[in-house]
Amino acid sequence: MEMICLDTNILISHKRSKQKNTIRLYKLSTQYSFAVTSITAYELFTGDNSAEDAFWLNFFSKIIMLDFNQSSAMEGGKIYKDLKSKGLMIDIEDILIGAIAISNSLKLATDNINHFGRISGLQII
Repeated sequence: MEMICLDTNILISHKRSKQKNTIRLYKLSTQYSFAVTSITAYELFTGDNSAEDAFWLNFFSKIIMLDFNQSSAMEGGKIYKDLKSKGLMIDIEDILIGAIAISNSLKLATDNINHFGRISGLQII
């Protein structure tokens, strides 16, 4: 089964949904295995709800977490320079998530096409 990287918004939609079998994460789970980035974990842990932190710790214990490393740092630098030169900057967290996905040769599942669609070489689901 092909592995993909999940963006933060896909996980938030999952957490908030009352009908889990109707959301995008559930549908993706029939076709792919999942990884998340340490940046996504950071974004989710910035909330002030300790019950949610426990939920995410449990969730992350069951999937692969991809770290920001030298390869993704180099990729992130390229993305930053490219977007800045075009006047198309996006949030730094999105640059880092995209860089990690690209450096691990993974497609990114996201609903934030407006930001991630600007990153050259990033395959979006």
